[in-house]
Amino acid sequence: MYDDTICAVSTAAGSAGISIIRMSGKQALEIAGKVFFPDHKKKWQPRFMHLGNVRDGEKILDRALGVWFKAPASYTGEDIFELHCHGGFVAANMAMELFIKQGARPAEPGEFTKRAFLNGKMDISAAEAVSDYISALSTKGAQMAARQMTGELAARITDMQSRLTDMLAEIEVGIEYPEEDLESDITKNILPRLTELRREITELHDSFRQGRLLREGIKVALAGRPNVGKSSLLNAIFGEERAIVSEIPGTTRDVISEYYTLHSVPLQFMDTAGIRDTADTLEKMGVARTEAAVAGASVAVIVFDASSPLSEQDTRAFELAKTRGIPLVIALNKTDLPPLITREMIRKKFGCDPVEISALRRTGIPTLLDTIYSLAIGDTELYEGVMITNSRHAFALDVAQKALSDGIAALETGIDLDCVTIDLQSAWHALGEVTGETLSEGIIDRIFEKFCVGK
Repeated sequence: MYDDTICAVSTAAGSAGISIIRMSGKQALEIAGKVFFPDHKKKWQPRFMHLGNVRDGEKILDRALGVWFKAPASYTGEDIFELHCHGGFVAANMAMELFIKQGARPAEPGEFTKRAFLNGKMDISAAEAVSDYISALSTKGAQMAARQMTGELAARITDMQSRLTDMLAEIEVGIEYPEEDLESDITKNILPRLTELRREITELHDSFRQGRLLREGIKVALAGRPNVGKSSLLNAIFGEERAIVSEIPGTTRDVISEYYTLHSVPLQFMDTAGIRDTADTLEKMGVARTEAAVAGASVAVIVFDASSPLSEQDTRAFELAKTRGIPLVIALNKTDLPPLITREMIRKKFGCDPVEISALRRTGIPTLLDTIYSLAIGDTELYEGVMITNSRHAFALDVAQKALSDGIAALETGIDLDCVTIDLQSAWHALGEVTGETLSEGIIDRIFEKFCVGK
């Protein structure tokens, strides 16, 4: 455990009914006793809420509730004291200042969860899941993070490591007793188990594609030339005025971003500036941001105006997404007006079928949303097992997968067993990076630096 005691406001800033200030460390209860005075004079009991006054000397600053979690039965594994005071900046900051005055120090970002990890209360993947849960953009994303917080991912990784350890032990026997001529039997026994383990690691690694989308959302860029109805489409999807709509070209100068949940997956729609050549400095900046938004999107929706002839700007918008290899769909808008662009014309020129919509009448929107979802997620159903959502985890699994492939190839070609152990040990070490077992202190520090204060 640490020798110092940390404190932080653990609730969101702003006006609220309650703010919670959390302290963790050996002096948590001692410091709390100099700031918070319960109405009763009984001895503190862990996990009981006590009503009392927050005082600075004889001056009463607030009526609040206090609760003590005795080590090691706490979030961090240390003594924790929580003060539940009235919400708002003033009440929480006054209490924080008093705790600091009495010897606590302000917590660093993610320090509570870091202490929980270092004190063995959770593995690093569960700690990262805490951050994912708090920032979840959808119910599915929150459920996925909750599963990782329970240690489900860590348990699966630990099981994989345990099986690798068993196989390494068997190989070591063959190395230690070469006179027994066990190499052939060991290879025959271990190969199918290694192959199965590699399959499981590959399956877990491949869940990252969907897991990342559930965590970060599907970024959908609405692109096209001016006045094709991009802003109207955004408003039609959300059923309210989210973007300014005008007949004047170049109304949208910046990227407008809004979230929409479809089939438990968050979709981040980005309404962008119309793509065209312009002398307007601000509009040029908007077009540049459009290009950046399309480049970073999961799916691009290229909006055409069915009531206007195809133009060079339409082709430019289409090519912008196509040349970047981004999945795209053409939304043929304004189909409520006499058509000058048909489905056949789109298919002939661009080689794909458009989704016909009318943003004004809100027709075709469900079909467009389902098309976007299919392009991003693929034809398969959402994976229901433990999912990888973190690029760090995905990289570690990729390293483990490649190391096992090298080990399998070595066994199949009859390479010395000593070489095989190197590959298997590399795989074991890579798996340990997911749970934090083999992570360096520097990487651990960088992981928690990304957390918010009070977490």
